[in-house]
Amino acid sequence: MNKRDAFRRVLKREEKETDARIFPPDIDLTPPKLDEFTQMKTGQTVEEYFGLFHKTVQVQMEKTYQADGKYLFANQNMPEEYEVDAFGTGESRGSEACMHMVHFHSPLTGECSLEQIENHPLPEIAGGEKERLQKDIKEIHGKGLAVRAWLEQTIWERSWLIRGMENLMMDMMLDDPMAERLLERICEHSCRTAAFLAEAGVDLIALGDDVGMQSTPLMDPKLWLRYIQPKLARVIASAKKVNPEVIISYHSCGFATPFIDHLIDAGVEVLNPIQPESMDVEEVYNKYSDRIAFWGSIGTQTTMPFGTAEEVRHTVMERVRISEKKRGYLISPTHVIEPEVPWDNLHAYIDVMKELNRR
Repeated sequence: MNKRDAFRRVLKREEKETDARIFPPDIDLTPPKLDEFTQMKTGQTVEEYFGLFHKTVQVQMEKTYQADGKYLFANQNMPEEYEVDAFGTGESRGSEACMHMVHFHSPLTGECSLEQIENHPLPEIAGGEKERLQKDIKEIHGKGLAVRAWLEQTIWERSWLIRGMENLMMDMMLDDPMAERLLERICEHSCRTAAFLAEAGVDLIALGDDVGMQSTPLMDPKLWLRYIQPKLARVIASAKKVNPEVIISYHSCGFATPFIDHLIDAGVEVLNPIQPESMDVEEVYNKYSDRIAFWGSIGTQTTMPFGTAEEVRHTVMERVRISEKKRGYLISPTHVIEPEVPWDNLHAYIDVMKELNRR
């Protein structure tokens, strides 16, 4: 069994209690932390240095708007410097203290019409992307690693980035046709991308829309059930139709407990990140581990940046204890590694994972 096989076995919940336990690690560095890693001059890639069982790829999108797209914000008071991404969303940076964080600007915020929703330019998959992606996947598989593909901001986040969160929520609450049409356009776009990724041969498609705040849902679950869940199910079905063996994970920060049953019903097979500052990890695992795998749960708001190396090791071993019988648990930090996380804590995490695998 190579690392790819082991990765899939864990997330497909195929481990038996009597099997030797497998512990695929996961580390995702922010750009400032990646700069620190580069300065270490290890002579290794991030995947090699941390002993990862997978590598992440992403589909490149081509814009369909004209020039730099800044005409999309002609009626807004914009900062002096900003960029427009492939979906027509503006991004501006603050001070250097903000590091990699950006401020988002929504092109259709405020007064809007159904015609504007219909005509907002969405990107297309870049030319030659199929061949490039298949080549990369073949090389990664040749190294015995699994391939994860991000399709983040799958429906809800991508839609509110275009319309503005407050505006989109009001449209939904008021049954405004603009809400349904925008969400539907983004859903159709994600369906095409999910099918494209499944055909390319990735092992896992990582979907995601944050639906939780720190201790409460971001929206009434009934509203989510009406507008978002059926569309999420369609995106997943689009991938599974092409490749039934592709694994589907879903990311939501914050308190996502009220949505778990409905995510499972939509076809989600792996839940990420089970944020311990917002959810009771053991309670959620015990309740849902018969139906879904778990990825994450080592807090990046608490343990990773502010705990000691020993506390990191202890937290990992607690997750091992919780999941010893039912398995299906990829134990990792809950989110990207920010600049304030000490390298001692990163090494503590990866060292204990390697030790567990040696056993």
